[in-house]
Amino acid sequence: MDKFLVTGAMGFVGSHWCEHLLRKGKKVFGLDLGPFYPELLEHPNFVFAQDTIKNYQLLKNLVDRVDCVCHFAGIAEPQQYIQFPRKVIDITAVVGLNLIEMCRCTGKLFLFTSTSEIYGKSDALPFKEDGDRVLGATTTKRWCYSSSKAVLEHYLDACARARELDHITVRLFNIYGPRLHGRVISTFIEDAMRGRDLVIHGNGEQTRCFTYVDDMVEAFDRLVSNRECYNSVFNVGNPIETSMKMLASTVQQVAASNSIIRNVNYDQAYGSSYEDIPRRVPDISKITRFTGWTPATSLERGIAATIAYINGAQNRESALQKRRRQELRHSAAPLSIN
Repeated sequence: MDKFLVTGAMGFVGSHWCEHLLRKGKKVFGLDLGPFYPELLEHPNFVFAQDTIKNYQLLKNLVDRVDCVCHFAGIAEPQQYIQFPRKVIDITAVVGLNLIEMCRCTGKLFLFTSTSEIYGKSDALPFKEDGDRVLGATTTKRWCYSSSKAVLEHYLDACARARELDHITVRLFNIYGPRLHGRVISTFIEDAMRGRDLVIHGNGEQTRCFTYVDDMVEAFDRLVSNRECYNSVFNVGNPIETSMKMLASTVQQVAASNSIIRNVNYDQAYGSSYEDIPRRVPDISKITRFTGWTPATSLERGIAATIAYINGAQNRESALQKRRRQELRHSAAPLSIN
C-alpha cells in the first residue's frame, strides 16, 4: 500500500502516524481542522485538507484516492463525554458509520482506532479482546464514547464477515507522548513543568497502563504490514500498571518539579454523571503472537522524552518570536537620508 488517508491527521495519534508513513515514503492525505504541524505541512508527500470530518463529499473524494483509510478522528477527552455527549456520539458513531460505508466493497483496508473504554467496568483482568463488556447505565454520560466505538466495531465485524471490507481494529490503552493534550498524563506533565498542583481525582489508587506513542506507531506498522492481522481486533498497550499516585510522583521526579500533589473528589471534578474504573490492564498476547510486538519504552523514559519535546517546542517558539520582533524593529526603523 502506497497511499493513505488519515482522518484526525493533526491530532495526537494521527500526526505521529502520518510522520511515520512519510518517513517510509508513502503518500499521505490528511484531513483535520487543525492545529498545524510544519513538519507535516512542509513534506512533499503530504496533502492536507483542512475541513470538518462531516464534509462527506470531500471525504468520499479522499477515500477514492487511497489504498488504506486510517480513521483516527474523534473526541477522546473524558471532560467532553460529560459536557457534550451528543457531539461525542455524532463525531464518533455517526461519522464513523458514514465513512465505513464509503469504504465498503472498495477493497481498501480500514485501520480503526477503538479504545480500552470498550471493556467498561469489567473486572476480568487483564482485558482480552474477546472478553465481555460491562457498562453502566445509558444515563451515565461517561459511557457514550465506549458505546459509540463499540457500534463501529460491530459494523466493521459485520462487513468483514460479509467479505465487503477488510479492517484492523486497535484498542488503545492510554497512549501518551509529545503533542498529547487533555489527558491525565499530559496534564500532570504540563502542570509539573509550570509548578502547578498535580490534582488526583479520587484516592489515587486507580491504575492505568501508559503506552508511549512510538511504541504505538510500531504496533500499527506491524499490523498493517501483516495480512494475517486483517479483520481482527488487537489490544495495543503497555501491561504495566501505574496508579495515579505513582504517576503523579513519577512525573514530579522526572520533571524535577516542586509541585504539590493533592486529591479532589470526582463530583467536584466532573459532576455526578461520571464513573471511574479502578483498573484497566491489557492482555497483549494476541498482538505479540501475530506480530512479535511488545512495548519498549519505560514510563520514566517516555515522560522524559515528552518533557524534552515540550522544552524544545518552547525554545523554538521563543526563537521565532524573537526573530519576528527583530523583523518588526527593522521594518519600523526610520530611513536614513544622506
